[in-house]
Amino acid sequence: MQYYYLIAGLTEYPFDIDNAVSGGLRVDVPQVKAQVMGELSPADRRAVELLYTYYDIENIVGYVRGSKLPFNELGNLSREDVALLVEGTVSGSDAETLLPEELAEREERLAVPGAVRMVVDRFRSGTAGEGNAPEPEDFAPLSVDDLERELFLSFYKACGAASSVRGGGLSLTDLWPGSFTVPEYLRQWAEYDRTVRNIVAAYKARQLGLPAERREGMIVEGNLEIRDAYINGQAADFGMKDVFPYTEELLQVLETEDFVERERKMDELRVRMADDLAEHDYFGIGRVLDYLIRLNILHRWAALDAERGRGDFREMVSALTDPEKIAESVEAKEG
Repeated sequence: MQYYYLIAGLTEYPFDIDNAVSGGLRVDVPQVKAQVMGELSPADRRAVELLYTYYDIENIVGYVRGSKLPFNELGNLSREDVALLVEGTVSGSDAETLLPEELAEREERLAVPGAVRMVVDRFRSGTAGEGNAPEPEDFAPLSVDDLERELFLSFYKACGAASSVRGGGLSLTDLWPGSFTVPEYLRQWAEYDRTVRNIVAAYKARQLGLPAERREGMIVEGNLEIRDAYINGQAADFGMKDVFPYTEELLQVLETEDFVERERKMDELRVRMADDLAEHDYFGIGRVLDYLIRLNILHRWAALDAERGRGDFREMVSALTDPEKIAESVEAKEG
C-alpha cells in the first residue's frame, strides 16, 4: 500500500544528535507514532507494533531484573501490561474484582507476538516452582540470564529475519495474533539489527578474551554455522563481510576508543542502514518504518537532560559498552 499523503505530510527532523542532547530538538515520538498508526492499514499497523516490540523486550527484561534504568515509553506495553505479561497478575482494585478468565482475556489482548509470548511463558514456568519434569529444549523453563537472548531471538524470528535452530520456519500465528505478512523492509531491518548486535557482542567477547561458554550467552543467532563463526571463528570479520554490507564500517566504529563517540557513530550507521533500505519503497510502509526508526534513535538522545545528561549517558554507556566495565561485571558474576 502506498502512503503518498501521509509521507508528504511527515515533519522532517534533522538527524542532529548534538541538538537532541542539548534540548534544541524535542519530538514526542509516542504521539507521532500514534498519529502515523491512525493512517495505516491494519496489516501495516501490526508491522509498526512489531517494530516497537523491541522496546517492550527491553522493558520486560528490565522488569525481571529490577533494573534502575527508566521505563522505555516507546514500547507498545505500559508498565502495568509488562507486569501482567510477566507475572499474570494485576495490581490495584482490579486485582480483587477480576475473575481468572477475565485476567487471562486481558493478558491475551496484549500487543505481543506469539513467539515473544511463548518465551515469557517459558520463563514464567521456570519461576513457578522447582521439581518439574524434564522438558524438551524448546520448551524448557528459562533462567533470567537466558531470557533476554531468547526474547530477542523470538523477536527476530517474528520479523522473519531468523529461522529456528533446526531450520524450521514459523507459522503465521507465531508472527502475530491474526495473519499478516511481515513487510520486506522490516524483515531486512531486523536482519541487519540482529547482525549488528551479534558482531558487537562477538567483538567485545574477543576483546575481553571470554571463553566460548560465556560467548554463547551473548549471541542471538539460530543458524548453527553462523553462530559458531561468532563464537569460535578466527576471522577478523567473523565471516560476515560477504553477508552483511556494513561489516567493515561497523568494525571501524567499534575501534573508536571513546565509548560515547562510538555510540554516536553506531547510531549514525544505523540511520544510514535504515535510509538505504527505504530507497526502493519511498511511499510505502518501508519509508514509514524508516522515519520512525530515525525518530526512535533521536528519542534516546533527546531523553537526556541538557545539563547532566551527557554525564549520565557516559556512565550508562560505559556500563554497557566499556570493555573494562564489562570485564568487572563478568568477574562479579563468575565470582
